[in-house]
This record gives sequence, C-alpha cells and structure tokens, in this order.
Amino acid sequence: MARLIRFVVLSLFCWASLVAYGDDTPKQLTHDQAVKDTKAFISFLEATHPDPYTNLGGKVAFKKNAEKLIHDLPPDGLSVPDLTERMGEFLAALRDGHTRVRGSRSNWEDPTPRLAVQFGIVSDGLVITASDLAELKGTQGDQLLAVNGHPIPELMSRMSQQVATENEYGTYYGMTLALRSFKLLKNLIPDLDRSQGVQYTLVDEKKNKLERTIHWDGDHHPEDPEKWSESPRQWSGMARSDQPFYYRFLDNRTAYLRVANMMPREGYEVMKGYKVGDLKATLEDYYKKHNREMPADLDSAIQGIPSLTEPATEMLEKMKQQGTPNVIVDLRGNGGGSTPVIIPFFYEMYGDDYFGRNDDAEFVTVKSQLYLDKYHSSVEEERKKDPGFEVGEYVFESGNEPGTAVEKRNKKFGEWNSKGLNWAKPLEAQNGKPLYRPAKVIVLCDPGTFSAAFQAMFLLHQMKATVVGVPSAQSPNAFMEATEFVLPESGIKGYISNGMQLFMPHDPTANVYHPDFELTYTIFSKYGADTDASLRYALDLIKAGKI
Repeated sequence: MARLIRFVVLSLFCWASLVAYGDDTPKQLTHDQAVKDTKAFISFLEATHPDPYTNLGGKVAFKKNAEKLIHDLPPDGLSVPDLTERMGEFLAALRDGHTRVRGSRSNWEDPTPRLAVQFGIVSDGLVITASDLAELKGTQGDQLLAVNGHPIPELMSRMSQQVATENEYGTYYGMTLALRSFKLLKNLIPDLDRSQGVQYTLVDEKKNKLERTIHWDGDHHPEDPEKWSESPRQWSGMARSDQPFYYRFLDNRTAYLRVANMMPREGYEVMKGYKVGDLKATLEDYYKKHNREMPADLDSAIQGIPSLTEPATEMLEKMKQQGTPNVIVDLRGNGGGSTPVIIPFFYEMYGDDYFGRNDDAEFVTVKSQLYLDKYHSSVEEERKKDPGFEVGEYVFESGNEPGTAVEKRNKKFGEWNSKGLNWAKPLEAQNGKPLYRPAKVIVLCDPGTFSAAFQAMFLLHQMKATVVGVPSAQSPNAFMEATEFVLPESGIKGYISNGMQLFMPHDPTANVYHPDFELTYTIFSKYGADTDASLRYALDLIKAGKI
C-alpha cells in the first residue's frame, strides 16, 4: 500500500507523442552520433527498466536485437525522426505504455489534414461517433468491421508490432488515429492507394452490413468536431464544465464527480514535498499550455492551479447534508499524473477502512541512476537509509504492509506532514472516520483511464466500488513510473519505466482489467451512440437495482 501512494507517477497516457500529426524539422545525425545515441538508449533501458528482457524473448534475444539495431544504422547517418522510429519499433515488443521515445517518428508522423471522422471505442470494437464526410452520412453509431477488406483485429495485430501498447484497448486507441491518416494507415495496409480512397466495412445496430468508400481529400473542419455535419452526441441531462475537477447532482440520489486528470494543485504540492522532477519547469509547462501568465513565486503558481480535494470535499459535504446515497466518479480519458492526489478523497469517503483494505498488490522499483536523478537523490543520500546501497538495486514491496489501519493511517499522515502537504492537517480531524460514506460508489473508465488514473480506479475496486465502461489501455500487471532520459547527440527525450505493479499477482499474465459492467456495442447503440453512454448506463443500472 505504501509503495502505491508514496510518490508521483509522472506519466500521462500520451499516444499523441507516439502517433503524431505534427511537423518537426528533421535534424540529421552522422553514423557515429546515431551509434552513440543508440548505445546510450540501450544502456538507459537496461539500467532503469525492471525487466526489459522477457517480452523481447529473454536477455540473449534482447542483446541480439540491440546489436541489430546498431548494425542497421545507415553508414551515411539518418534524421532524428528516423532514429526515433527505429527505437520506437524496438520498444514495441516490450508492451509497456510508460516506456517510449518522444517526438516525431518518421513512419508515424503525418502533417497533412486528417479525415473528418471520429471513432469511439466500445468493449468489442470501434464505432463512428462523429463525421463531416458526405460518404459517411447516416453512419453515426455504426461499428467498423474492416478497412479495405482487412478485419480490424488483423490491422490491430500489425499495429502492435510497430507501436508499444499493453493490451488490445491501447491498440484500439492507436487505430482511432491511424484510420484518419493515409500515411499512418499505409503502415498497416502497405498496398493502400491514395487515389482509390479507403473502404470501410460497417455494421449498424440492426446488423445491416454496408460498405462506404471515403476519399482522402475534402473540404471540412477536421479540427472542430462540433462544426461537423454529424457532430458528437452528448447527453443533455447534465451541465458541463471546462474545469478538470467539478461535481454535479444528477438527481436526489446520485452525485457525479469529474476527475479529468491526476495532476491537480495537489500534484504539484507532491512534487515540491517529495522533491520529484523539475517543479519549476513542470509549472511553466502547465501555464504555457493554458495560456496563462505564471506567477514568479512558485507557491503562488501552485495555488493558481485547480484543486481536486476542494470540490471533492465540498461534494461530500453536500451529499451528507442531502443524504445522497450514490456517487459516480468519472475517470474516463484521465491519462494519469500523481496517485497521491486522490487519496484524501478516498480517506474522506472511507476513513480508516481505506488504510485497512485488503491489498495483495505487489510492487517493484529499480533504483537506477535515472531514478536517483528524478528524486534529486544520490548514492550518499541512499546510504544514509541503507549503508549497503548500490545503484541498480531492486526494491520489492507488498500492498498489504504490516500494521493496523490506525497505524498505517498515522504513518501516512506523519509522512504527509513531514513533506509539508497542505491536505494533511484538515484530514487529521476526521480521526479515522469518513466525512461521508456513500452507499454506492461507481467508477467510469475507458481506454484513456491510464497510469495513476488506472491505479485510482483499481483502489476503488478494492473498496468494492462498481466499475462501468470500457477496459483501460493499461494492464493491471504493468511496468510503471516513467523516468525521463535524454540522448546526448540528438537530444531525443523519452521515458523508461523504473517500476512494476502487479495488481493481479495471482494471474501474472493478465493484461486487461474488465469492468463489472462493460459498454458493449449493443449497449452503446441503446443510448443512440451517445459519448456519455457509459454514464447513462451506470444511472440505469442504479435505477434497476443492479448496482
């Protein structure tokens, strides 16, 4: 348990960093530069990753493939995107969503406009959720079976050989991007002819099969689906907000909490308290992304970021006043961030039962040099805690750490207070009791529920919450905790997992966590291809007494 909530998981579900539509100016590398970077890449991977060998066929096969990667580098050099492409393909077999190279990949970058079609993911396939193409008129809500005669499972198999995904739902996500680009789709269908367009084989909710041929050129609004002729359908039963954390009361029996990411204000407080990464640079990235001027004072900058704890606490207080029995926690599309930020909310709902829950998860951490750099530590600092410490040691921990719930709570609160985390003091007043414990907790998930968000979902599952939606692209037994590396010649950046989590240690090969109630194509169709189908499904399950 301590391992899971101790520090930041600085990795977002970022397929966009793998499958890019951007346009970077390639930098040319000499052969010697490419060799130096490739050797550094392999060295970082072996030193930091808990197991870079097994999924690549064992250590001997890994070494053989690494040697081939170096041997195949062109003698006259190559561009940075080309080198990134080769490294990305090398990592594909690792099946690790947290280990990746960033930036443009030559085969998976397309600066040309995308087709104005949007695909959604249900538990048993891909569906058209919006489009602005005359050829697809009337197909909103139809399921995609094949492309140019190639069944979707066949194309997914080809994609998984080129881009790292942890399970089929991660590959589905990649397909939603590749299907909109001629260049990306050609990686999966080599004989694709642009002049001939692309043929979709579809089936509607009445089991009628149809085929549509789409041309790659057209006049539409590919970047603004709301302006499309068949825009995304969205349930009108709830007022939306552009804030990442907000709540609503859907009726007198059910509250709704939106958690769009796991990097609220509290995440930056964790970074500061635990001395993880570059706090200033991360804050600068946040303010730049949101087109806001960043205060010079870092504490003021942190305070300028939306809180998760504040709206979550306010919601529970109102639920208590009104006697609202149910809450839906929406983690759809939440790519992760920092696991500790949501623990105060869990404690407010469950009190000491949260710390006393049965947690048979297992965790592995490799304390490599990159890991020490991330935590601003050193061999000397580590040897103050363990005199025999050596770089590269493995740390093994269990979720079921010894001690009573009270002892675990006191230990965690002591840790939080020692790190200066602002949420600790107000929570201590609960003295192990919930602020308000809902009778039913429901979690919404989809393939984008990744990394720290997946962990949050699984923690609620351990607390007997009901999970509704589409399986996550993350495996329950997964490599975790992305640690950044930078290659010396090209400046290529990337991440390598320095840990591993086993949420299903008794089934180590499990790579999909299935929700209690999955959103199948049949159920999705029942709600009229609504992008909020899983939310409406959860509400109907509550009304029917099935949750």
